Amino acid sequence: MGDVATTTAIDDDHGEGGAVHGVYSRAELEALGLDAREIRRMVAAGELEIVRRGWYATPAHDDRVHAAVKAGGVLSALRGYGFWLPPGYPEDHRRITRNAKADSGCRGFSPLAAGRVGVDPVVIALECAARCMREEGWIAVCDSVLNTWNVSAEELRGRMGHLPKYVVAMFGKTDVNSQSGTESIARVRLRALHFSVVVQPQIAGVGRTDLRIGRILIECDSRQHHTSLESYQNDRTRDRKAVVGRWITLRLTYDDILFGWDEVVEDIRAITAKDRHRHRPGRTARSCSSVTPEC
Repeated sequence: MGDVATTTAIDDDHGEGGAVHGVYSRAELEALGLDAREIRRMVAAGELEIVRRGWYATPAHDDRVHAAVKAGGVLSALRGYGFWLPPGYPEDHRRITRNAKADSGCRGFSPLAAGRVGVDPVVIALECAARCMREEGWIAVCDSVLNTWNVSAEELRGRMGHLPKYVVAMFGKTDVNSQSGTESIARVRLRALHFSVVVQPQIAGVGRTDLRIGRILIECDSRQHHTSLESYQNDRTRDRKAVVGRWITLRLTYDDILFGWDEVVEDIRAITAKDRHRHRPGRTARSCSSVTPEC
């Protein structure tokens, strides 16, 4: 049975699924050269367990995948691939396969989501997630995939099957340049409020920032990347340089964006209502990014 486990450790780093989790469909076992007789022998010997009709597991299987398959579906977990997920979305998300009789779980939109592997490839998991997530959350996850894979929205969309118009429209709101989930959500929300938002602008003397509205620089900070001594010092130096250049820096935490957004918007509106965010000739020591000169 060791040969099966070794042979099936395929391409998981690129989000193509694979049976390294120890749960196999009959089609996967047959592709590995196991005929019906050998499968029956392995079941009798305890080398394989019948999970449900047409599905088998090794003794060293992943319990999450086993549970999803036994319930009539497959695991459709984006976090397992390392992508950012919004709060409230289950890590062990289950997609119900087309011929399953289970009554709980999600279904994909296209024939691609028929699926004969125990863990959905990324594109199928992302397609399925569009049924369950709020728009802003799905866009943030999609941004994470685009940025990690360094592909365009058009290329990622092309890897999927037929999608409803509203999912296609969400692709138009994604941005490959986004560096974090909270940055993505802040961008989507601000643009929905008709703010003109520039993503990842390069600011002279400051460096690259997350978002910009006029001369407001919005930094979406996380504990993971902003609590080391080096990051702490770098952030303060950047803020000091921003003041010299007459920029207004707003540092937003994870909780600010996801749980205190109304207050954040109040503060941004308090600045923009008085046009304090606009650059005026003769009053600004530094110009906007040369790539995005509009203010």
